[in-house]
Amino acid sequence: MKISELAKRTEVPKQTIHYYIRCGLLPKPRKLGSNSAEYDESYVERIKLIKELQNDFFFPLPTIKKILWEHRSASKQAMLKLRSEYFRPVEQYLGTGVEGDEAFLAATGLAKRWLPKLKEWQFISSKQKNGVNVYNQDDISIAKVMVSMAKLGINRRSNFKPEVTMPMLADRFREIAKSLIDDFQRATTDLKPGEREELAMRGHEIMGVLFYHLYRKYAQEYIQDRRNGKTASD
Repeated sequence: MKISELAKRTEVPKQTIHYYIRCGLLPKPRKLGSNSAEYDESYVERIKLIKELQNDFFFPLPTIKKILWEHRSASKQAMLKLRSEYFRPVEQYLGTGVEGDEAFLAATGLAKRWLPKLKEWQFISSKQKNGVNVYNQDDISIAKVMVSMAKLGINRRSNFKPEVTMPMLADRFREIAKSLIDDFQRATTDLKPGEREELAMRGHEIMGVLFYHLYRKYAQEYIQDRRNGKTASD
């Protein structure tokens, strides 16, 4: 595509695109002539990612350049895109869910055959409204993550067995969530209902972030221990 089309699709002025190229945020395009160049789809995705890192995380361009350089491989670019999509500060305000299985599949990119499986594993659920299945925003995000996992290579071809791992994961997280909520209820019996509700809302959000970092911490420690020849009993 020409730079005019790239500017239209990304809603970024041509002057800004040229500036990104000069700064090293974008690679130099393939020249077609002295005054024209060709841009492929990778430029669209990269510019959108730059905008997300600016608008959602308020990173300055030098920091964004460093992030893009450190994630220059295709797999790391995909991981960076995944993180920016699911951990942006305004994610909790985007969308209120969808009505109907077809709308859910369209919103998530999930293959139809996987919808009953995710419900069976209790990874997602729906409520009935006028005979139609209604899915909330968390269900949408979970399904989108599952689709992203498959695209990143975490699938049956890599010997990943979702029918074993996912039900176990759902059971454990459900018990953890129930335990934490019960503890919260016992600890806040003296608070007024409004105060308890406000504290609970803040708690739900921060616990989600805590779970994310706990998994990263324990997974990295376990992987390092295995590399060093340690076992769980050491």
